[in-house]
Amino acid sequence: MCTCKTLHNFIINDNTIWRNICRRGLVIQNPLNSEADSKPWYERCKISHNWRKGIYLNKVILHHDTLYMPWLEFHESKNLLLSLGSDLCCFSTNQRGLPDCRRTLWALEVPTVKRYDVRTNDISRFVIRDNIIVCGNRDGCIAIYLFNTPTRRPLLLCHKDDCHHSGQVEVTAVEGIKTTSSLCVVTGSQKSSELCMWSWHFTDDENLYEEQNMNCRRKYIKLGRDVGVRCLATNSSKGKFAVGLTGYNRPLVLDYNTCNLLTPFDKAWRGKVAIRDIQWHDESTVTYVTHSGMLYLWDTRANNVVYSAMDTFQSSLYCVRTDNNNVLLAGTSEYSRCVLFDKRRQGRHVQMYYTQKKSSPIYSLAFSSSTLIAAADRSMAFLDFNVNPATVRRRDYSHIFEFVKR
Repeated sequence: MCTCKTLHNFIINDNTIWRNICRRGLVIQNPLNSEADSKPWYERCKISHNWRKGIYLNKVILHHDTLYMPWLEFHESKNLLLSLGSDLCCFSTNQRGLPDCRRTLWALEVPTVKRYDVRTNDISRFVIRDNIIVCGNRDGCIAIYLFNTPTRRPLLLCHKDDCHHSGQVEVTAVEGIKTTSSLCVVTGSQKSSELCMWSWHFTDDENLYEEQNMNCRRKYIKLGRDVGVRCLATNSSKGKFAVGLTGYNRPLVLDYNTCNLLTPFDKAWRGKVAIRDIQWHDESTVTYVTHSGMLYLWDTRANNVVYSAMDTFQSSLYCVRTDNNNVLLAGTSEYSRCVLFDKRRQGRHVQMYYTQKKSSPIYSLAFSSSTLIAAADRSMAFLDFNVNPATVRRRDYSHIFEFVKR
C-alpha cells in the first residue's frame, strides 16, 4: 500500500482481504439501523481496530448543572432523544452522525402529578416502538405519544396516573407492543411485584388517532413475593418480553399473547441482587447487567447462561447494549466508563472507554458502528471511532487490568 497509488487503491478496494481480516477480529455492527452497513470492508476493519485499541476522539456535546439520571434513545441513527428531568428533548445529527445539541428540534414536558413524598416528577425510562413513545415517570404515571414525524413535537395520546399501588410507587420500567389495530403498554415498578398491561384498540383515519383514555383495559400479572420490576425488553418479533427483577438475578420471559411464564421461577437464584438493564441479543438470547457488576448472556431455550463477565473494577453496571452479533457494551457506575465485551471471549473485557473527565455513572448509552454516545449525570459525551489511527492518541486499557488467580 505504501509503494504507489495504484496498489494502494487496489488493496483498499479488495474486500476479500479485509473481510478475512475482520472475521478474525471483532467487527462492530450498527444496531440502530436495520439497513446494512454501506461502508467498504477496509473502513469497517479500520473502525473496528480503533474500537479494540482505544483510538477515538471524544467530546462533551451537552452539559447542565442539575444532577439527573438521563435516559437516551438514538432513533435510527438520525435523531437523539434525551430525558432530562420531566423534559423530553430531541436533537438532530449532522453528516458525520454527531448530535447537534446547541438547539433542539423539539422539547416537551410530560404531564406530572404532584406527590407529597420524596419522589420527583422525572422520567425514569422511555421507549420508542414504531411511531409510539412511552414514558414512565417517577411520580407513578405513564405518558404515551404519537411520534410520526421526528422533526415535529409528538402528540400526546394518553396519560395514565396511579399505575401501581394507587400511584404510591414510581414506574421504573416500560415497554410497548404496537400492532395494526391495538397498542399494549407494559409497566413495572421496582417496589411492586406485579406487572400492569394497558391495552387500547384504536382506529386510524387519515393519521388522526381517537382519544383512548376512556376505553383502556388493564390487566395485572403477579410475579412472586419480594421481587420488583427494574427493566423490561421486547424481542423483535413482539411475541415475548423479558423482565429484569430486583431481588432475583435471573430474568423472566413472558409470552405476550397468553401472559404465561416461559421460564421457571427458580428460587435458588434469589438474593440481594438487582438486574439494572436488559436487552434481547437475538430471538432466543437475552443480555443483562446486574448491580453486582456482572454481565450475562442467557439462552432462554436452554435456561442456561452462555456467557458471563465481571467488570474489572467490580463496579455496578447500569446499562447494556448489543449489536445483535458479538458486541456487548455496558455502562458502569463510576468514572464515566464504558466497557466493551466480546461474547466469544469469556470472562474478560476487550476495551474500556473513559468518556468524560468527571466521575459519574453512565446511566444510558447508544452506539453505532463508528460512534458511542454516553449520558452521565451532568453531561453527555460523544466518541468518534472513524478517525485516522496515525493522528489520534491511543488510550488502550485492554491488557492493564486483569484478574490474577492465586
